[in-house]
Amino acid sequence: MPIIDGQHACGCRTAHSDFTLPGAEAHYPPDLSIEPTHLEIALRVDLERQSIEGTVTTTVEARRAGPRAIELDAVDFQDVDVRDADGRKLTSRYDGRKIAATWDEPFAAGETRRLAVRYRVVRPVTGLFFSKPTPALPDEPWFAGTDHETERARHWLPCVDLPNVRTRLDFFLRAESRFTILANGALVGETDHGDGTRTAHYGLDQRCPSYLTCFAIGMFTRHDDGEHGGRPIAYFSSTEFEPAHLARSFGRTPKMLDWLTTKLGTPFPYPKYFQFALPSFGGAMENISLVSWDDVFVLDQTLAEEWTWVVDQINIHEMAHSYFGDFVVCRDFAHAWLKESWATYIESCWLEDQVSRDEADYDFFVNATIYFAEADERYKRPIVTRVFNHSWSLYDRHLYPGGACRLHMLRKLLGDDVFWPAVRDYVRTFGGQVVETDDFRRMMEKHSGRSLGRFFDQWLFGKGYPSLKVTFAHDAAKGEGTFEIEQTQIDEKAGVQAFALPLKVAWVAGGRLETRTIEIEQARHSAVLAMPQDPEQVRIDPGTEVLFKLDFNPGDDKLTRQLTGATDVVGRILAGQEMAKTARAKNIAAIRDAYSAEPFWGVRREWARALSKAGTEAAIEALVAVVGAEKHPLALESVMHAAGAHRDARLRAALEARLAAGLPYRAAAAALEGLGAQRTDAPFEELARRAAVTGFGGHVQAGAFRGLAASRRREATEILLERTRVGATSNRARPAAVAALAELGRTLERGDREKVRERLVDLLRDPVHAVRRAALLALETLGDPDAANALQAYRASVSEQEQMTVDRVLAALRATESPRTTALEKHVEELEAKLRKLEARIGDTHPVRK
Repeated sequence: MPIIDGQHACGCRTAHSDFTLPGAEAHYPPDLSIEPTHLEIALRVDLERQSIEGTVTTTVEARRAGPRAIELDAVDFQDVDVRDADGRKLTSRYDGRKIAATWDEPFAAGETRRLAVRYRVVRPVTGLFFSKPTPALPDEPWFAGTDHETERARHWLPCVDLPNVRTRLDFFLRAESRFTILANGALVGETDHGDGTRTAHYGLDQRCPSYLTCFAIGMFTRHDDGEHGGRPIAYFSSTEFEPAHLARSFGRTPKMLDWLTTKLGTPFPYPKYFQFALPSFGGAMENISLVSWDDVFVLDQTLAEEWTWVVDQINIHEMAHSYFGDFVVCRDFAHAWLKESWATYIESCWLEDQVSRDEADYDFFVNATIYFAEADERYKRPIVTRVFNHSWSLYDRHLYPGGACRLHMLRKLLGDDVFWPAVRDYVRTFGGQVVETDDFRRMMEKHSGRSLGRFFDQWLFGKGYPSLKVTFAHDAAKGEGTFEIEQTQIDEKAGVQAFALPLKVAWVAGGRLETRTIEIEQARHSAVLAMPQDPEQVRIDPGTEVLFKLDFNPGDDKLTRQLTGATDVVGRILAGQEMAKTARAKNIAAIRDAYSAEPFWGVRREWARALSKAGTEAAIEALVAVVGAEKHPLALESVMHAAGAHRDARLRAALEARLAAGLPYRAAAAALEGLGAQRTDAPFEELARRAAVTGFGGHVQAGAFRGLAASRRREATEILLERTRVGATSNRARPAAVAALAELGRTLERGDREKVRERLVDLLRDPVHAVRRAALLALETLGDPDAANALQAYRASVSEQEQMTVDRVLAALRATESPRTTALEKHVEELEAKLRKLEARIGDTHPVRK
């Protein structure tokens, strides 16, 4: 998934200070003495009663002689009845979580039998989601839809709910005739029963893990978009949207299918490519031939300005899973990087081939930055690990951007002429099979002739990443340049070692670029290179080929030339960041002067963030100019966030001017949040007015909620309390109101904070799952240990997957001695304001650093 403001659109989990909680164990794939090979799913789906009822018949095959028992995951089923193919009752036991079935006679090797489970499920806590209009929410859409990753199919489907068990599928889904019925595979036929219901039969001949099994039923808008190789392409949503919305959002899909199948050298392996978007689906999911989306990504004309790029990245990510994850399946979740890291890296490859090299390089830079943040601020873990509390724990920034950066490194190490043929061979060889990391490694070794064990041990099975501190000195008398390179990440106690890596260094002298490769093997390395003249620029890894964090300042003059003279976007970004870090007024001025002429939006975005981080008087003045100058829709939101991080009358005026002139939704939301952060100078009435207007997707309204919270004004409490109420605003915006209420509550006095806590606790019982989830995370933000009992009670009502999140919130609350108060933070803000004034008086000679 792409990263939006530091978050993956897939909704990969929020990181906490430790990767594992007490009780984490090593996990292994199950034995398959008796292996399920086919599911016949015959269910009546009642959207009014929010229930399913019917029979799932599992065909199993014995891999050896002798076994006669199987266990199926099945959580909170009712009226369970287990029989064999002839209708005879089997010996079985159901404990509310698993069905254990036993045949009288043992299997012969290769023998197949059928197991029929009849059951009922009513309003499952997860896995299958229902929506319908109610008196409180009369405009809610009609739908039932599934979403499983990682282990949630078991809440409606009796199955072995782990990825190494893959079955062919036949769905027979019966629902009211007015509803559209969708499922994995091809539509085989439909039967009208003459009673206001019909049954749709879908068949999937390719084997499918439980977490990729999917159906969706409801009142849908449909847009057909042609075909790819005879396979139909279509998009669906609730009737809130028109076909034009779907075409605008997903209309690049046929082009992506053409590109991806050519890139990987394998025809699309499934009979259709359908996508549906529904409320509160929390990202997107690569179900085989039927991709699901949260409808927050459905675009109108205004949102398309900012988010077409984002939606395209999600689209190609999910499509990549058709190969990496769906066609080539990880044997167990320990190897989930083989799907998620790959799908994330395919995003970069799409940008490189279809947009520009600058876009791909910037994507690597962003991926690395987001991964570094988790590794530095939370935990460092191996990309491949069996030790976790729940498989969902793995879906973090290590798995997505961290793994994608490692694939890029491997590609650069081997070269495109080796890497891509090896990848195509990997897809062809293992298509329809399960794989582990060693299968991928051996394929790369086969094509390259290289031993890659060390690379995989360091980068996939080891912890951390290289953090390089580099110095450079030129000796004019000797005509030499010396690079001193130190790896500063080494932490024996934490298990973070020195890395071996090829590191390219480069310099520009007389307008000519020179490049050398240094083989780093130890914690410290010194390289002396022939360099007749003092270079104009000095670069480390100018081709963006290796994952590392860099601490390198070659001097103001060289950085200034790099700021505008580097031919690569990462070089210009790094120059701006390093210059802003010095806080020297002349360096800030150089960034400001270069900003308007910088051609790439991502560079300007990072320079704005660097200026905001610098926070000096000169940087504030530069930010004012940046806010007024920026026009690119992909940079606007970040620029508004950068400006809003400071309390300053000039920035407030700049933000208000941009809002008055008109901004697209996401940028407007960021500007409102920044205006709220002006505290006592916040335009409170304007924030309150905008908080009352839902708007398309609730984007701007959510920004107004965050602005109200940032204002820390007590009178914002009642506004936010009201907007969290069922029916008070769109369910797309209510989770933002919940989060904002908690953020405001952190700064309130005890009585008001208790009122906030009570509302958040009440929202744990809200009818909308996304609101309940927001309330859970909001209680962590609020940091009030008095919520612990309510959270313990809530824990019993949710899935095992979500219980892990509850446990992390509880652990965070136990570590909180008392809720945060406003006094200390206000004091810090006052000191920051004084610091900026002092720095401005002292000037450039002795810059004051935060």
